[in-house]
Amino acid sequence: MLVAVALCLLVSASGLSSPASVGSDFADTYSAFAPLYTLYKSYANFLFAGTKIVIPPDLVGACPQLQDDLSTLQVEIITQTDSQRIEQVTRLAHLRQTTDTSCQTYHDTISVLASLTAVDLDTFKQAADDGLFVAISDESKELEKLFSSTLDTYTGNQQWNFAVAFSMRTILTQKDLVKLDSSLSEILLGPADHPYGAGIVPQAVLPQARELAALAGTDLDNTGRQLALSLAREIYDYTMGKR
Repeated sequence: MLVAVALCLLVSASGLSSPASVGSDFADTYSAFAPLYTLYKSYANFLFAGTKIVIPPDLVGACPQLQDDLSTLQVEIITQTDSQRIEQVTRLAHLRQTTDTSCQTYHDTISVLASLTAVDLDTFKQAADDGLFVAISDESKELEKLFSSTLDTYTGNQQWNFAVAFSMRTILTQKDLVKLDSSLSEILLGPADHPYGAGIVPQAVLPQARELAALAGTDLDNTGRQLALSLAREIYDYTMGKR
């Protein structure tokens, strides 16, 4: 009952959010989660391949930022609520609850790991024994399921706006952009053997989308980096209604 009342209040109190704004907030959520996931993958790679363990410099603030971004994302999804999105609202409510619990449970463990000036294997083993890395792995899976199920609620141009806003926001918030993922071309224009039909990619940013797609999968020098960021900004602003 309380959930239903909250949904009604939120929807009546604000305008419906756009697919692009939801995609953008997903990008921020993934960015907030990235230090935790980097820590988990780094330790897993060390165990299985003997690679170097990396402690992300922004690890200590990851949990509070993730909690804030999940809260913002929840508002965005709720203000789009219809019969197709009840599943996403439910998934996100559960994800927020488990995130809050994990952040509280492992607060001290994360703080200790973040404070290490050199990798201490005993500390990492204790963190693993306490369940930190399992919790991060579970969180990653649930976030991916939420993202995929939300993407599937959109079709046509709305799905393009959601996915492209997510991708552009991800590019724009990267601290060291050295290479664009090879999948970016497909996100922007569709598969090479079956490009998007008319009306999917807006004509207003089609030239920018083609130019950015041509950079996908290539190493970026300073000139290429600045071009990619400029194109991503133009496309992102368009999807967010800023131009």
